Amino acid sequence: MMKRLPMKLFILTMIFTLSSFGGIYDYNYSPLEQESNTTTERSPLMYGDFDKIIRFKALLFDEEGLTRESKTYLDTIVKTVDEYKIDKRKLGVSIIAYTQAVTDDKNEEAIASKTYANKIQNWFRKDLDKNTSEHISEEYAFDIQKLLIDKGIDKNMTVLEVRGANDPAYSGATSEGRALSNRVMVALYVYPPEDIEVDSDGDSVFDKKDACPETPIGVRVDLKGCPLDTDSDGVYDYKDQCPGTPKSFKVDVDGCPLVGTLRLNFTFNKYNIEEYAYPKVASFAQFLKENSQYKVEISGHTDSTGDENYNLTLSFLRANEVRKALIQEGIEARRLIVTGLGESMPVSDNEREEGRYANRRVEMKLYY
Repeated sequence: MMKRLPMKLFILTMIFTLSSFGGIYDYNYSPLEQESNTTTERSPLMYGDFDKIIRFKALLFDEEGLTRESKTYLDTIVKTVDEYKIDKRKLGVSIIAYTQAVTDDKNEEAIASKTYANKIQNWFRKDLDKNTSEHISEEYAFDIQKLLIDKGIDKNMTVLEVRGANDPAYSGATSEGRALSNRVMVALYVYPPEDIEVDSDGDSVFDKKDACPETPIGVRVDLKGCPLDTDSDGVYDYKDQCPGTPKSFKVDVDGCPLVGTLRLNFTFNKYNIEEYAYPKVASFAQFLKENSQYKVEISGHTDSTGDENYNLTLSFLRANEVRKALIQEGIEARRLIVTGLGESMPVSDNEREEGRYANRRVEMKLYY
């Protein structure tokens, strides 16, 4: 019958063995760079560029499976992962499984049987060969993966690695040490924010390139992710109650004109509309069709060349020509008021040709 060690010597032996092998395998590596996330073979340990790596406490196993304390701690792991999922970070979760040391080395067993110290160690040792160790650690890894998936962790986020009896947590000389080596280490890998392609407002422009990241869903946007402003009045189309406002008009918060004046210029002593001006007339007419609340005051002007009375008549003819063009575009005559102001209201210097051309004009002003 084996003689028991004195209690004091036993305690000292326990303290020595546990303290000598107390370091947990916790190097700064990333096992995430591999082709499969379900492999049970040892994956290459690759360094990666991560914003943060969070390593959790060991999940321990006993003869009945995952311990009660470790089952509770799983909720802490899941909660931490969920916090980073809220930030829409790209994440990876490594699951690395270990078992206690193996005892299938025949030389080791032979030596152990011949020494008193190893006889004492064998008293606490449970036999475990290499194949069994790898099989058990594989089961550990899959068990933890399944539990995490059941708690809402995406399977594609997980990477498994089986370490078997490599890197025991503590000495295998005691039952306590062996128990602490039967474990799974879980770590969360958080990728840098700039690696994430997020489109918060669903406009097909990623946030990092989106100049307007809070565009309402369904609103058409430009290449910068901003809502369209077709008439360039500073009010987005989806808010614009007066679409198609001529560019020279100031608008209110609804995109409707506050005060507006559209100018057309004329050749000396002529009242027919110049070719360049017809698209402006057509555009203005379209705006009036879409915004029937507006009426138009059309005023004609001349430069100071020639007789004042002649110029007064010429200015009226210019205004009336624009009125007829708007009517031809479908605008009701009752919405159009015509007046001729001659040379009385110049906008530029009549001493220069450029100034005289600017003064030969028709202005169309909106009012309610």
